[in-house]
Amino acid sequence: MKSNYKKLGQYIQQVSIKNTDLKVDNLLGVSITKQFIPSIANTIGTDMSKYKVVKKGQFTYGSITSRNGDKISIALLEDDEAIVSTSYTVFEIIDTNELIPEYLMMWFRRPEFDRYARYMSHGSTREAFGWEEMCDVELPVPSPEKQKEIVKEYHTIVKRIKLNETLNQKLEDTAQSIYKEWFVNFEFPDENGKPYKSNGGEMEYSDELDMETPEGWISLSLEEVCTLITKGTTPQNMFNKKFDSSVNYLKAECINMFHGIDEKRLSFIEEDTHLKELKRSILKEDDLLFSIAGTLGKFSKVYKKILPANINQAIAIIRVNQDKISLNYIEGLFLSGWHTEFYRDNVQQAVQENLSLTTIKALPILIPCNSVLEKINLVMKSILKTFEQTNKENEMLIELKDVLLSKMATIDG
Repeated sequence: MKSNYKKLGQYIQQVSIKNTDLKVDNLLGVSITKQFIPSIANTIGTDMSKYKVVKKGQFTYGSITSRNGDKISIALLEDDEAIVSTSYTVFEIIDTNELIPEYLMMWFRRPEFDRYARYMSHGSTREAFGWEEMCDVELPVPSPEKQKEIVKEYHTIVKRIKLNETLNQKLEDTAQSIYKEWFVNFEFPDENGKPYKSNGGEMEYSDELDMETPEGWISLSLEEVCTLITKGTTPQNMFNKKFDSSVNYLKAECINMFHGIDEKRLSFIEEDTHLKELKRSILKEDDLLFSIAGTLGKFSKVYKKILPANINQAIAIIRVNQDKISLNYIEGLFLSGWHTEFYRDNVQQAVQENLSLTTIKALPILIPCNSVLEKINLVMKSILKTFEQTNKENEMLIELKDVLLSKMATIDG
């Protein structure tokens, strides 16, 4: 053990307070993302008095690691009291003047801790990282002042990431509002700047959409405005670590909730596999990716930094023909949720829900007149540019956060 490392066991103790008076009804679980989440357990007829109470500043973890991949479920409660299943272990720091809870939680967030916990797990049927193993964890415990400094730096980064996520959500909400007003209610600004439909704008019936649309507008399928719509496949050989001449390989889990690519989740394939076995799904800059199996409907644009790259069968490539329609317009349609109802109504039920390429191609696309198209393109260009900038900033902030967590192993004093 390094001279500045201490055994965690001298700083923590188990807590087992039962919900005997039934005062607490906030039932939570712990995810592998190290967060408390609402429990999905069926509690009808369950005796809630046997559940464990967790208080603010206490930790909860699930000792079973065999079903969690490379992660251990552990979290620090930052809110009011909650209750958890008796399968969880609840513990607290004995003296928070010696070890700060937020500092310890940072240590638990390190991927090295996950690997250690998985390695130290044992058991014949279900491997577990027990209390004894938790107490044997070694970590640097600098002065409280140093701990506070590290925690403050970490929280500054995390708050900025959350601020950007909030901004992106507002941008997405704005895009949805604009598209609803312009392409559902048809109240886009006319040549006089007034709402089109409510000010007598000419309408005509669209057989394809089974609704009235502004005069001169047409409906095409997504396939008709694209040069390619296809999907990937699973190669014979795939790797978890990058190597010389390797090619990035994306699965649906690589597409994050804010329509970016999570590079930490990438797999890798050989260049020869990319060019031959998976040649139909070679990605190009500005391709749109859309998840068609598992978690349906996640999408992202392909940026140059991720190339060369390929995809598996759970992702569709949508390559817009920019001689026919603006990429900003199609990307804006997806951002607005234009596709949601159509695809939801045409999901195929199998082992897991999925969308066929035929369904992806058949999505009706409403094409407005040139004047409206020019206006919406200007609006979407601004929204998408801001969206892209905040995503890029968050990528850098996440890298910075990871570096900070990694450097904890070498902390002195």
